[in-house]
Amino acid sequence: MSLRSKIYGYSSVLFAVLLIAVNLSVYIVFERMSIDNEIKRVEAEAESIVKGVRQSAGSIPPDDLLRAYAPLDGMLRIVNEDGTSSPPVTTSAEEQLSKLSFKYESEKKSEYIQVGQIGYVWVSVPVIWPDGEVVNVQVTESIEDTENSLSVLRTVLVAVTIIALIPAIISSRILANRMTRPIQQMTRTMSDIQSSGQFKRLSLDERSKDELKTMGQTFNRMMDLLESNFERQERFVSDASHELKTPLTIIESYASLLQRRGKDRPEVFDEAVEAILSESVRMREMTEQLLLLAKQPEQWNVQLERVDITRLALDSTRAFREAYHREVHCDDPGSIWAVSDVSKLKQMLFILLDNARKYSEDAIEVRLEAKGQECRIRIVDKGIGMCEGELSKVFDRFYRVDQARTRSGGASGSGLGLSLAKDIAEAVGARIELNSTEGRGTEASIILPTSVQNGPLS
Repeated sequence: MSLRSKIYGYSSVLFAVLLIAVNLSVYIVFERMSIDNEIKRVEAEAESIVKGVRQSAGSIPPDDLLRAYAPLDGMLRIVNEDGTSSPPVTTSAEEQLSKLSFKYESEKKSEYIQVGQIGYVWVSVPVIWPDGEVVNVQVTESIEDTENSLSVLRTVLVAVTIIALIPAIISSRILANRMTRPIQQMTRTMSDIQSSGQFKRLSLDERSKDELKTMGQTFNRMMDLLESNFERQERFVSDASHELKTPLTIIESYASLLQRRGKDRPEVFDEAVEAILSESVRMREMTEQLLLLAKQPEQWNVQLERVDITRLALDSTRAFREAYHREVHCDDPGSIWAVSDVSKLKQMLFILLDNARKYSEDAIEVRLEAKGQECRIRIVDKGIGMCEGELSKVFDRFYRVDQARTRSGGASGSGLGLSLAKDIAEAVGARIELNSTEGRGTEASIILPTSVQNGPLS
């Protein structure tokens, strides 16, 4: 059964059950009140009859007396204490009442009885007769008019129930169609995506604020994420296939050279091994950076915390100095606390230090400062620098300022470092700025938000 049919069926049945329950409750309450009122009315008439009978019991023969007070649509009889009864007084239309069994009741009693298809109220009132005996004056009176009114009420309620069910069923169908429309639209969109291979979004009603709109917005966000992932994967495959082709060709050619002349010419052997090793390292680094760039920002697992960037810069420059045997000076202005991810900040710092190492020969300087709500880590080199027109391009993938010059100078950059640093900076809420002058050097800055509270987390 489809969801629309379920909503339609369940809402129709639920509404019908509620409507029947309400109307049935109304009828039962009204019936109970009507019968109680009839019982009270007949009890009052019985008290009136008892009062009249008691006053005239000694002067008028009992049969004539009962006939004077007998109800028109009922019966009146006197039941003695020994269980005998006077002849009941009733009309010809109510003769079946005289066949009812009777007994003496010591206390006043009343009840609703059914004789044939007609309802009656029976009331028994104990009375002290003029001769001193205690007898029952028992009055039985029809409530056929009340039952006719109840019958009319039943007919009206049944008709109202049937009439009310018609718009209820129609509204249930409209409700089912309205509720399942976004789901049907989503199903059609997913079928289109499956058949066309293109990422599509749902068109949403901006005025709506219900859960279905939330579901549609979630679906569209999921499509955005999937499309972004797909584009990143495509770009990764395209970049990898394009950029790995050159080092693989170099490795293949040097391996072939080794196979042909390596045994006879040692100088060729050393040159080939060095080239193969260099290209292998470059391929590994490039692959690692491509894999990082293929990640979504949500996959960076960023953990922001208060970081002493002075301590981090000192430790990082020391490690960098020992790894590359390059002269790196780092300021120590005292603790400067910022909000960042320690591992991601180190990664950015190493990328910028590595760039400074590749494109300069002199000492590298790392300067720290805090101003207002921001703090900066400056990496300054006195290398080849670059012109202003290239500053906006260096964050593009695989962009290298002067490939021939950098390769010949021993810098084997892949052109992915700054692009990766930019992505990391965006993930941790930082930014990177570059200032460079061709022939004089470059200054790269990491700008971070300062921490309001100093010291590590307790």
